[in-house]
Amino acid sequence: MTRASRFRSVLAPGIVTAVLALVPVLEGISQGLADTVLINGKILTVDNEFTVVEALAVQGGRIVAIGDNESVARLTSSLTEVIDLQGRTVIPGLIDNHMHFIRAVQRWNLQARIDGINVRQHALDVIAEKAASMEPGEWLMVQGGWRENQFADQPGGFTLEELDAAAPENPLFLQITYRVVYANSLALEAVGVSPSEGARHQGPPLISGQPPYGLLNEQMPAVSKAQLEQNMFDFIHKLNRAGLTSVYDIGRPPEGDITLVQQMNDREPLSLRVWHTLKYQAYDPEGADAAVELVRASTANSTNDYYGLIGLGEHVYLPFFDGPAKTEPYSEEIVSNFMKIATAAAEGGFHIHEHTMVDVTVRDLLGPFAELNETIPLAPLRWSLAHVFTIQPETIAQARDLGLTIAVHSVAMYGQPQIQPPIRAIQDSGIVWGLGTDATIVAHYQPFITLGWTVSGKSINGNTVIDEPITREEALIAHTRSNAYLMFKEDDIGSLEVGKLADLVVLDRDYMTIPADDIFDIESVLTMVGGRIVYEREEI
Repeated sequence: MTRASRFRSVLAPGIVTAVLALVPVLEGISQGLADTVLINGKILTVDNEFTVVEALAVQGGRIVAIGDNESVARLTSSLTEVIDLQGRTVIPGLIDNHMHFIRAVQRWNLQARIDGINVRQHALDVIAEKAASMEPGEWLMVQGGWRENQFADQPGGFTLEELDAAAPENPLFLQITYRVVYANSLALEAVGVSPSEGARHQGPPLISGQPPYGLLNEQMPAVSKAQLEQNMFDFIHKLNRAGLTSVYDIGRPPEGDITLVQQMNDREPLSLRVWHTLKYQAYDPEGADAAVELVRASTANSTNDYYGLIGLGEHVYLPFFDGPAKTEPYSEEIVSNFMKIATAAAEGGFHIHEHTMVDVTVRDLLGPFAELNETIPLAPLRWSLAHVFTIQPETIAQARDLGLTIAVHSVAMYGQPQIQPPIRAIQDSGIVWGLGTDATIVAHYQPFITLGWTVSGKSINGNTVIDEPITREEALIAHTRSNAYLMFKEDDIGSLEVGKLADLVVLDRDYMTIPADDIFDIESVLTMVGGRIVYEREEI
Protein backbone atom coordinates (compact mmCIF):
# COMPACT_ATOMS: atom_id res chain seq x y z
CA MET A 1 0.00 0.00 0.00
CA THR A 2 1.37 3.41 -0.94
CA ARG A 3 1.56 6.19 1.61
CA ALA A 4 -1.16 8.12 -0.25
CA SER A 5 -3.62 5.21 -0.24
CA ARG A 6 -2.82 4.36 3.39
CA PHE A 7 -3.68 7.88 4.54
CA ARG A 8 -6.76 7.96 2.36
CA SER A 9 -8.07 4.98 4.32
CA VAL A 10 -7.87 6.71 7.70
CA LEU A 11 -8.80 10.30 6.91
CA ALA A 12 -12.19 11.86 6.40
CA PRO A 13 -13.10 12.27 2.70
CA GLY A 14 -13.05 16.07 3.00
CA ILE A 15 -9.30 16.12 3.56
CA VAL A 16 -8.10 13.45 1.11
CA THR A 17 -7.18 16.14 -1.39
CA ALA A 18 -5.05 17.92 1.20
CA VAL A 19 -3.25 14.68 2.05
CA LEU A 20 -2.50 13.89 -1.57
CA ALA A 21 -1.03 17.39 -1.95
CA LEU A 22 1.24 16.64 1.00
CA VAL A 23 2.66 13.35 -0.30
CA PRO A 24 6.09 15.00 -0.82
CA VAL A 25 5.96 16.23 2.78
CA LEU A 26 5.05 12.76 4.05
CA GLU A 27 7.86 11.23 1.99
CA GLY A 28 10.18 13.76 3.59
CA ILE A 29 9.29 12.64 7.10
CA SER A 30 9.44 8.92 6.35
CA GLN A 31 12.77 8.66 8.14
CA GLY A 32 12.32 11.15 11.01
CA LEU A 33 8.55 10.57 11.31
CA ALA A 34 6.51 12.91 13.54
CA ASP A 35 7.90 15.31 16.13
CA THR A 36 4.78 15.06 18.28
CA VAL A 37 1.76 12.79 18.32
CA LEU A 38 -1.42 13.28 20.34
CA ILE A 39 -3.45 10.09 20.91
CA ASN A 40 -6.55 8.91 22.79
CA GLY A 41 -8.39 12.19 22.45
CA LYS A 42 -11.62 13.71 21.25
CA ILE A 43 -10.15 16.04 18.66
CA LEU A 44 -12.64 18.51 17.16
CA THR A 45 -11.00 19.32 13.84
CA VAL A 46 -13.58 22.05 12.98
CA ASP A 47 -13.12 21.18 9.32
CA ASN A 48 -16.04 21.59 6.93
CA GLU A 49 -17.63 18.38 8.23
CA PHE A 50 -16.76 19.07 11.90
CA THR A 51 -14.89 15.76 11.92
CA VAL A 52 -13.93 14.26 15.29
CA VAL A 53 -10.83 12.04 15.47
CA GLU A 54 -8.73 10.27 18.10
CA ALA A 55 -5.21 11.27 17.14
CA LEU A 56 -3.08 13.85 15.41
CA ALA A 57 0.57 14.02 14.32
CA VAL A 58 2.79 17.11 14.01
CA GLN A 59 6.05 17.50 12.12
CA GLY A 60 7.91 20.74 11.52
CA GLY A 61 5.16 22.79 13.16
CA ARG A 62 2.39 21.53 10.88
CA ILE A 63 -0.16 18.76 11.07
CA VAL A 64 0.87 15.76 8.96
CA ALA A 65 -1.83 13.26 9.90
CA ILE A 66 -5.14 12.94 11.71
CA GLY A 67 -7.19 9.83 12.28
CA ASP A 68 -7.47 6.90 14.64
CA ASN A 69 -4.80 5.98 17.19
CA GLU A 70 -3.42 3.02 15.26
CA SER A 71 -3.00 4.85 11.98
CA VAL A 72 -1.39 7.96 13.44
CA ALA A 73 0.86 5.88 15.70
CA ARG A 74 2.62 4.60 12.58
CA LEU A 75 4.35 7.98 12.39
CA THR A 76 6.03 7.65 15.77
CA SER A 77 9.62 6.77 16.49
CA SER A 78 11.78 6.71 19.61
CA LEU A 79 12.28 10.46 19.12
CA THR A 80 8.58 11.32 18.88
CA GLU A 81 6.92 12.98 21.85
CA VAL A 82 3.69 11.10 22.44
CA ILE A 83 1.00 12.92 24.40
CA ASP A 84 -1.72 10.68 25.79
CA LEU A 85 -4.82 12.89 25.95
CA GLN A 86 -6.66 10.38 28.15
CA GLY A 87 -9.94 11.21 26.48
CA ARG A 88 -9.60 14.99 26.72
CA THR A 89 -11.20 17.27 24.13
CA VAL A 90 -8.94 19.17 21.74
CA ILE A 91 -9.97 22.19 19.66
CA PRO A 92 -8.13 24.42 17.17
CA GLY A 93 -6.33 27.38 18.72
CA LEU A 94 -8.86 30.13 19.33
CA ILE A 95 -8.58 33.37 17.36
CA ASP A 96 -9.75 36.80 18.55
CA ASN A 97 -10.67 39.00 15.59
CA HIS A 98 -10.80 42.25 17.61
CA MET A 99 -8.40 42.95 20.46
CA HIS A 100 -6.47 46.00 21.64
CA PHE A 101 -3.44 43.83 22.25
CA ILE A 102 -0.56 46.30 22.37
CA ARG A 103 -2.52 48.66 24.64
CA ALA A 104 -2.82 45.96 27.30
CA VAL A 105 0.93 45.39 27.17
CA GLN A 106 1.75 48.99 28.17
CA ARG A 107 0.74 48.72 31.85
CA TRP A 108 0.27 44.98 32.36
CA ASN A 109 2.75 44.84 35.25
CA LEU A 110 0.71 47.37 37.23
CA GLN A 111 -2.63 45.63 36.76
CA ALA A 112 -4.90 43.31 38.67
CA ARG A 113 -7.39 41.64 36.34
CA ILE A 114 -10.91 40.74 37.44
CA ASP A 115 -12.18 39.86 33.95
CA GLY A 116 -14.86 37.21 34.11
CA ILE A 117 -15.03 36.98 37.89
CA ASN A 118 -18.67 36.88 38.96
CA VAL A 119 -18.21 36.66 42.75
CA ARG A 120 -17.65 40.03 44.38
CA GLN A 121 -15.28 38.95 47.17
CA HIS A 122 -13.19 36.94 44.71
CA ALA A 123 -12.58 40.13 42.72
CA LEU A 124 -11.53 41.99 45.86
CA ASP A 125 -9.21 39.13 46.79
CA VAL A 126 -7.50 39.31 43.39
CA ILE A 127 -6.92 43.04 43.86
CA ALA A 128 -5.62 42.52 47.40
CA GLU A 129 -3.24 39.78 46.28
CA LYS A 130 -1.77 42.02 43.59
CA ALA A 131 -1.43 44.92 46.05
CA ALA A 132 0.39 42.68 48.52
CA SER A 133 2.95 41.82 45.84
CA MET A 134 3.81 45.50 45.21
CA GLU A 135 5.95 48.02 47.02
CA PRO A 136 4.09 50.49 49.27
CA GLY A 137 3.18 53.60 47.28
CA GLU A 138 3.36 51.82 43.92
CA TRP A 139 0.33 52.51 41.74
CA LEU A 140 -2.09 49.67 41.04
CA MET A 141 -4.82 49.68 38.43
CA VAL A 142 -7.61 47.54 37.04
CA GLN A 143 -7.54 48.79 33.46
CA GLY A 144 -11.00 47.76 32.42
CA GLY A 145 -12.23 44.31 31.50
CA TRP A 146 -14.98 44.42 34.12
CA ARG A 147 -18.43 45.89 34.74
CA GLU A 148 -20.49 46.65 37.83
CA ASN A 149 -23.17 44.16 36.79
CA GLN A 150 -20.90 41.13 36.42
CA PHE A 151 -21.17 39.94 40.03
CA ALA A 152 -23.89 37.32 40.39
CA ASP A 153 -23.94 37.43 44.17
CA GLN A 154 -23.92 41.21 44.70
CA PRO A 155 -24.05 43.42 41.59
CA GLY A 156 -22.62 46.90 41.83
CA GLY A 157 -19.37 48.76 42.27
CA PHE A 158 -17.01 48.86 45.22
CA THR A 159 -17.12 51.09 48.26
CA LEU A 160 -14.24 53.29 49.34
CA GLU A 161 -13.86 51.12 52.44
CA GLU A 162 -13.54 47.96 50.36
CA LEU A 163 -10.88 49.47 48.11
CA ASP A 164 -8.93 50.94 51.01
CA ALA A 165 -8.91 47.53 52.68
CA ALA A 166 -7.82 45.76 49.50
CA ALA A 167 -4.90 48.15 48.89
CA PRO A 168 -4.09 49.95 52.15
CA GLU A 169 -0.62 51.05 51.05
CA ASN A 170 -1.07 51.52 47.30
CA PRO A 171 -2.95 54.09 45.23
CA LEU A 172 -5.58 52.03 43.39
CA PHE A 173 -8.09 52.79 40.68
CA LEU A 174 -10.41 50.62 38.62
CA GLN A 175 -11.46 51.77 35.16
CA ILE A 176 -14.78 50.88 33.50
CA THR A 177 -14.60 51.59 29.75
CA TYR A 178 -13.76 55.32 29.43
CA ARG A 179 -16.59 56.70 31.49
CA VAL A 180 -16.28 55.54 35.10
CA VAL A 181 -13.54 54.97 37.64
CA TYR A 182 -13.43 53.69 41.19
CA ALA A 183 -10.49 54.76 43.35
CA ASN A 184 -9.25 54.29 46.89
CA SER A 185 -8.36 57.13 49.24
CA LEU A 186 -4.65 57.17 48.34
CA ALA A 187 -5.39 57.49 44.61
CA LEU A 188 -8.01 60.20 45.08
CA GLU A 189 -5.76 62.26 47.35
CA ALA A 190 -2.94 61.97 44.81
CA VAL A 191 -5.03 63.78 42.19
CA GLY A 192 -6.51 66.33 44.56
CA VAL A 193 -9.93 64.77 45.18
CA SER A 194 -11.32 64.36 48.67
CA PRO A 195 -12.17 60.76 49.64
CA SER A 196 -15.32 62.19 51.17
CA GLU A 197 -16.68 62.34 47.60
CA GLY A 198 -16.73 58.53 47.52
CA ALA A 199 -15.01 55.89 45.41
CA ARG A 200 -17.01 56.21 42.18
CA HIS A 201 -16.34 59.05 39.71
CA GLN A 202 -17.62 59.58 36.21
CA GLY A 203 -16.03 61.40 33.29
CA PRO A 204 -13.32 64.08 33.15
CA PRO A 205 -11.06 65.03 34.71
CA LEU A 206 -10.48 61.65 36.38
CA ILE A 207 -11.36 59.55 33.33
CA SER A 208 -11.42 60.45 29.64
CA GLY A 209 -12.01 58.73 26.32
CA GLN A 210 -8.94 60.24 24.70
CA PRO A 211 -5.22 60.11 25.58
CA PRO A 212 -3.91 60.54 28.19
CA TYR A 213 -7.25 59.14 29.47
CA GLY A 214 -7.66 61.29 32.57
CA LEU A 215 -5.87 62.35 35.74
CA LEU A 216 -5.69 58.88 37.26
CA ASN A 217 -4.18 57.30 34.15
CA GLU A 218 -1.63 60.12 34.03
CA GLN A 219 -0.24 58.90 37.35
CA MET A 220 0.93 55.62 35.85
CA PRO A 221 4.75 55.56 35.79
CA ALA A 222 6.75 55.16 32.60
CA VAL A 223 7.63 51.58 31.71
CA SER A 224 11.15 50.62 30.65
CA LYS A 225 11.81 48.73 27.42
CA ALA A 226 12.76 45.66 29.42
CA GLN A 227 9.55 45.88 31.45
CA LEU A 228 7.51 46.38 28.29
CA GLU A 229 8.95 43.21 26.81
CA GLN A 230 8.27 41.32 30.03
CA ASN A 231 4.72 42.66 29.97
CA MET A 232 4.26 41.23 26.51
CA PHE A 233 5.51 37.81 27.56
CA ASP A 234 3.26 37.86 30.63
CA PHE A 235 0.17 38.98 28.72
CA ILE A 236 0.73 36.39 26.00
CA HIS A 237 1.04 33.72 28.70
CA LYS A 238 -2.39 34.75 30.02
CA LEU A 239 -3.86 34.57 26.51
CA ASN A 240 -2.30 31.15 25.84
CA ARG A 241 -3.72 29.91 29.14
CA ALA A 242 -7.12 31.19 28.03
CA GLY A 243 -6.83 29.18 24.78
CA LEU A 244 -5.85 31.97 22.39
CA THR A 245 -3.22 31.39 19.75
CA SER A 246 -3.89 34.31 17.35
CA VAL A 247 -5.24 37.86 17.72
CA TYR A 248 -5.96 40.82 15.46
CA ASP A 249 -4.80 44.11 17.02
CA ILE A 250 -7.11 46.87 15.76
CA GLY A 251 -5.92 49.83 17.83
CA ARG A 252 -4.61 53.33 17.10
CA PRO A 253 -1.08 54.77 17.56
CA PRO A 254 -1.63 56.13 21.12
CA GLU A 255 -2.21 52.58 22.32
CA GLY A 256 1.45 51.61 21.88
CA ASP A 257 4.08 50.76 19.30
CA ILE A 258 2.95 47.60 17.50
CA THR A 259 6.42 47.14 15.98
CA LEU A 260 7.47 45.74 19.37
CA VAL A 261 5.81 42.49 18.27
CA GLN A 262 8.10 42.23 15.25
CA GLN A 263 11.18 43.23 17.21
CA MET A 264 10.62 40.54 19.82
CA ASN A 265 9.43 37.88 17.40
CA ASP A 266 12.47 38.34 15.16
CA ARG A 267 14.67 37.36 18.12
CA GLU A 268 12.58 34.32 19.01
CA PRO A 269 9.11 33.29 17.82
CA LEU A 270 6.45 34.43 20.26
CA SER A 271 3.77 32.04 21.46
CA LEU A 272 0.98 34.13 19.93
CA ARG A 273 0.31 35.23 16.36
CA VAL A 274 -0.38 38.98 16.37
CA TRP A 275 -1.50 40.63 13.15
CA HIS A 276 -2.54 44.27 13.08
CA THR A 277 -4.17 47.18 11.29
CA LEU A 278 -2.49 50.20 9.71
CA LYS A 279 -1.72 52.65 12.52
CA TYR A 280 -2.96 56.20 11.87
CA GLN A 281 -5.57 58.68 13.11
CA ALA A 282 -7.73 60.80 10.83
CA TYR A 283 -9.81 63.37 12.72
CA ASP A 284 -10.65 65.76 9.85
CA PRO A 285 -10.50 66.12 6.04
CA GLU A 286 -6.77 66.90 6.15
CA GLY A 287 -6.23 63.82 8.24
CA ALA A 288 -8.24 61.81 5.71
CA ASP A 289 -5.95 63.01 2.92
CA ALA A 290 -2.90 62.01 4.95
CA ALA A 291 -4.44 58.60 5.61
CA VAL A 292 -4.98 58.09 1.89
CA GLU A 293 -1.30 58.79 1.24
CA LEU A 294 -0.29 56.35 3.98
CA VAL A 295 -2.56 53.66 2.56
CA ARG A 296 -1.08 54.14 -0.90
CA ALA A 297 2.43 53.87 0.52
CA SER A 298 1.64 50.63 2.39
CA THR A 299 1.15 47.02 1.33
CA ALA A 300 -1.96 45.06 2.26
CA ASN A 301 -1.62 41.63 3.82
CA SER A 302 2.12 42.04 4.31
CA THR A 303 2.25 39.32 6.96
CA ASN A 304 4.09 36.17 7.90
CA ASP A 305 2.99 33.37 10.21
CA TYR A 306 3.47 35.48 13.35
CA TYR A 307 2.94 39.18 12.66
CA GLY A 308 2.32 41.84 10.05
CA LEU A 309 -0.17 44.25 8.52
CA ILE A 310 -3.55 43.00 7.32
CA GLY A 311 -5.82 46.01 6.80
CA LEU A 312 -7.49 49.12 8.22
CA GLY A 313 -9.60 49.61 11.34
CA GLU A 314 -11.30 49.82 13.63
CA HIS A 315 -11.86 53.52 12.85
CA VAL A 316 -11.14 54.28 9.20
CA TYR A 317 -12.19 57.90 9.78
CA LEU A 318 -12.57 58.91 13.42
CA PRO A 319 -15.60 61.23 13.13
CA PHE A 320 -17.42 58.10 11.87
CA PHE A 321 -17.53 56.59 15.37
CA ASP A 322 -20.87 55.49 16.79
CA GLY A 323 -22.18 54.26 20.14
CA PRO A 324 -25.19 52.17 21.17
CA ALA A 325 -27.38 55.27 21.58
CA LYS A 326 -26.83 56.69 18.07
CA THR A 327 -30.03 57.02 16.04
CA GLU A 328 -29.27 59.58 13.31
CA PRO A 329 -27.27 59.05 10.08
CA TYR A 330 -23.87 60.64 9.62
CA SER A 331 -23.46 63.79 7.57
CA GLU A 332 -22.59 63.58 3.89
CA GLU A 333 -19.22 65.18 4.64
CA ILE A 334 -18.25 62.54 7.21
CA VAL A 335 -19.31 59.67 4.96
CA SER A 336 -17.47 61.26 2.03
CA ASN A 337 -14.21 61.46 3.96
CA PHE A 338 -14.68 57.90 5.19
CA MET A 339 -15.16 56.71 1.62
CA LYS A 340 -12.11 58.64 0.43
CA ILE A 341 -9.97 56.43 2.66
CA ALA A 342 -12.03 53.30 2.01
CA THR A 343 -11.67 53.73 -1.74
CA ALA A 344 -7.90 53.98 -1.43
CA ALA A 345 -8.01 50.85 0.73
CA ALA A 346 -10.02 48.98 -1.90
CA GLU A 347 -7.64 50.07 -4.64
CA GLY A 348 -4.73 48.77 -2.59
CA GLY A 349 -6.40 45.47 -1.74
CA PHE A 350 -6.80 46.28 1.96
CA HIS A 351 -9.23 44.59 4.30
CA ILE A 352 -11.34 46.98 6.43
CA HIS A 353 -12.61 46.14 9.92
CA GLU A 354 -14.95 48.99 10.86
CA HIS A 355 -16.59 49.82 14.20
CA THR A 356 -20.36 49.82 13.51
CA MET A 357 -22.43 49.31 16.63
CA VAL A 358 -25.88 50.23 15.37
CA ASP A 359 -27.94 49.50 12.29
CA VAL A 360 -28.16 53.12 11.14
CA THR A 361 -24.36 53.29 10.94
CA VAL A 362 -24.16 50.15 8.83
CA ARG A 363 -26.84 51.52 6.50
CA ASP A 364 -24.80 54.71 6.08
CA LEU A 365 -22.07 52.56 4.53
CA LEU A 366 -24.01 50.06 2.44
CA GLY A 367 -24.97 52.52 -0.29
CA PRO A 368 -21.44 53.88 -0.83
CA PHE A 369 -20.05 50.35 -0.55
CA ALA A 370 -22.45 49.12 -3.23
CA GLU A 371 -21.39 51.96 -5.53
CA LEU A 372 -17.71 51.16 -4.96
CA ASN A 373 -18.42 47.47 -5.53
CA GLU A 374 -19.41 48.25 -9.12
CA THR A 375 -15.80 49.10 -9.96
CA ILE A 376 -13.84 47.21 -7.31
CA PRO A 377 -15.40 43.93 -6.11
CA LEU A 378 -15.51 43.95 -2.33
CA ALA A 379 -15.99 40.23 -1.73
CA PRO A 380 -12.27 39.40 -2.17
CA LEU A 381 -11.43 42.07 0.43
CA ARG A 382 -13.68 40.48 3.10
CA TRP A 383 -14.51 43.84 4.72
CA SER A 384 -15.91 43.36 8.23
CA LEU A 385 -18.69 45.18 10.05
CA ALA A 386 -17.64 45.09 13.71
CA HIS A 387 -19.85 44.90 16.83
CA VAL A 388 -23.27 45.20 15.05
CA PHE A 389 -25.32 45.42 18.24
CA THR A 390 -28.59 46.33 16.53
CA ILE A 391 -28.09 45.21 12.94
CA GLN A 392 -31.37 44.17 11.29
CA PRO A 393 -32.03 41.08 9.12
CA GLU A 394 -32.47 43.08 5.92
CA THR A 395 -29.20 44.91 6.59
CA ILE A 396 -27.41 41.60 7.18
CA ALA A 397 -28.74 40.33 3.84
CA GLN A 398 -27.51 43.43 2.00
CA ALA A 399 -24.09 43.12 3.60
CA ARG A 400 -23.92 39.43 2.69
CA ASP A 401 -24.84 40.14 -0.91
CA LEU A 402 -21.99 42.66 -1.14
CA GLY A 403 -19.54 40.04 0.09
CA LEU A 404 -19.02 41.75 3.44
CA THR A 405 -18.38 39.84 6.67
CA ILE A 406 -19.36 40.42 10.30
CA ALA A 407 -17.30 40.48 13.50
CA VAL A 408 -19.31 39.98 16.71
CA HIS A 409 -17.79 40.85 20.10
CA SER A 410 -18.67 39.86 23.64
CA VAL A 411 -18.34 43.44 24.87
CA ALA A 412 -22.10 43.42 24.15
CA MET A 413 -22.65 40.78 26.85
CA TYR A 414 -22.61 43.44 29.57
CA GLY A 415 -25.42 45.42 27.95
CA GLN A 416 -29.18 45.07 27.95
CA PRO A 417 -30.93 42.44 25.78
CA GLN A 418 -31.93 45.07 23.23
CA ILE A 419 -28.30 45.70 22.25
CA GLN A 420 -27.22 42.07 21.92
CA PRO A 421 -26.10 41.22 18.38
CA PRO A 422 -28.72 39.03 16.69
CA ILE A 423 -26.34 36.10 16.40
CA ARG A 424 -28.98 33.54 15.39
CA ALA A 425 -30.12 35.78 12.52
CA ILE A 426 -26.49 36.44 11.54
CA GLN A 427 -25.72 32.70 11.56
CA ASP A 428 -28.83 31.76 9.61
CA SER A 429 -28.24 34.47 6.97
CA GLY A 430 -25.24 32.63 5.55
CA ILE A 431 -22.89 35.60 5.92
CA VAL A 432 -19.37 34.73 7.07
CA TRP A 433 -18.92 35.94 10.64
CA GLY A 434 -16.50 35.52 13.51
CA LEU A 435 -16.22 36.06 17.25
CA GLY A 436 -13.93 38.24 19.35
CA THR A 437 -13.95 40.23 22.57
CA ASP A 438 -12.86 43.90 22.18
CA ALA A 439 -10.47 43.33 25.09
CA THR A 440 -8.94 44.57 27.28
CA ILE A 441 -10.47 47.87 28.50
CA VAL A 442 -14.10 47.54 27.45
CA ALA A 443 -14.24 43.75 27.65
CA HIS A 444 -12.65 40.62 29.10
CA TYR A 445 -9.99 38.72 27.13
CA GLN A 446 -11.12 35.13 27.77
CA PRO A 447 -12.62 33.46 24.66
CA PHE A 448 -14.56 30.85 26.62
CA ILE A 449 -16.61 33.62 28.20
CA THR A 450 -17.49 34.67 24.66
CA LEU A 451 -18.36 31.10 23.68
CA GLY A 452 -20.42 30.67 26.85
CA TRP A 453 -22.34 33.87 26.12
CA THR A 454 -23.26 32.85 22.58
CA VAL A 455 -24.19 29.24 23.43
CA SER A 456 -26.03 29.77 26.74
CA GLY A 457 -27.44 33.18 25.87
CA LYS A 458 -26.39 34.39 29.31
CA SER A 459 -24.07 36.97 30.77
CA ILE A 460 -21.49 35.90 33.33
CA ASN A 461 -23.83 37.00 36.10
CA GLY A 462 -26.32 34.33 35.04
CA ASN A 463 -28.90 36.67 33.49
CA THR A 464 -30.30 35.73 30.09
CA VAL A 465 -29.47 38.39 27.50
CA ILE A 466 -29.80 36.53 24.18
CA ASP A 467 -33.19 35.02 23.34
CA GLU A 468 -31.90 32.97 20.40
CA PRO A 469 -28.39 31.64 21.04
CA ILE A 470 -26.41 29.47 18.64
CA THR A 471 -25.10 25.90 18.82
CA ARG A 472 -21.72 24.87 20.22
CA GLU A 473 -20.51 23.92 16.76
CA GLU A 474 -21.56 27.27 15.27
CA ALA A 475 -19.89 29.22 18.07
CA LEU A 476 -16.62 27.27 17.85
CA ILE A 477 -16.48 27.70 14.08
CA ALA A 478 -16.97 31.44 14.54
CA HIS A 479 -14.05 31.64 17.00
CA THR A 480 -11.70 29.53 14.85
CA ARG A 481 -12.24 28.72 11.17
CA SER A 482 -14.34 31.77 10.32
CA ASN A 483 -11.92 34.14 12.05
CA ALA A 484 -9.08 32.62 10.05
CA TYR A 485 -11.04 33.50 6.91
CA LEU A 486 -11.66 37.07 8.09
CA MET A 487 -7.89 37.46 8.51
CA PHE A 488 -6.90 35.73 5.22
CA LYS A 489 -5.28 32.89 7.17
CA GLU A 490 -7.66 30.05 6.36
CA ASP A 491 -4.93 28.02 4.60
CA ASP A 492 -2.83 27.93 7.77
CA ILE A 493 -4.98 28.14 10.90
CA GLY A 494 -8.56 27.85 12.14
CA SER A 495 -9.00 24.07 11.89
CA LEU A 496 -6.98 20.94 12.60
CA GLU A 497 -6.34 19.61 9.11
CA VAL A 498 -3.35 18.12 7.35
CA GLY A 499 -1.00 20.84 6.15
CA LYS A 500 -2.15 23.49 8.61
CA LEU A 501 -0.12 24.95 11.46
CA ALA A 502 -0.44 22.92 14.65
CA ASP A 503 -2.25 25.50 16.79
CA LEU A 504 -4.45 23.66 19.27
CA VAL A 505 -5.86 23.68 22.80
CA VAL A 506 -6.39 20.68 25.09
CA LEU A 507 -9.36 21.42 27.34
CA ASP A 508 -9.98 20.61 31.00
CA ARG A 509 -13.55 19.51 30.18
CA ASP A 510 -15.59 18.53 27.14
CA TYR A 511 -16.86 21.63 25.36
CA MET A 512 -19.44 19.57 23.47
CA THR A 513 -21.18 17.86 26.39
CA ILE A 514 -20.88 19.93 29.59
CA PRO A 515 -23.84 22.16 30.57
CA ALA A 516 -23.83 25.37 28.53
CA ASP A 517 -23.46 27.44 31.70
CA ASP A 518 -20.13 25.70 32.40
CA ILE A 519 -18.54 26.71 29.08
CA PHE A 520 -17.62 30.07 30.65
CA ASP A 521 -15.21 28.28 33.00
CA ILE A 522 -13.36 26.02 30.54
CA GLU A 523 -9.59 26.33 30.76
CA SER A 524 -6.67 25.01 28.76
CA VAL A 525 -4.48 22.29 30.19
CA LEU A 526 -2.16 22.54 27.19
CA THR A 527 -1.87 25.09 24.39
CA MET A 528 0.25 24.53 21.32
CA VAL A 529 1.33 27.08 18.69
CA GLY A 530 3.02 25.78 15.58
CA GLY A 531 3.70 22.47 17.29
CA ARG A 532 5.37 24.14 20.28
CA ILE A 533 3.84 23.69 23.72
CA VAL A 534 3.43 27.28 24.93
CA TYR A 535 1.29 26.62 27.98
CA GLU A 536 0.91 23.51 30.10
CA ARG A 537 -1.09 23.39 33.31
CA GLU A 538 -0.44 19.80 34.25
CA GLU A 539 0.80 16.48 32.97
CA ILE A 540 -1.70 14.95 30.60
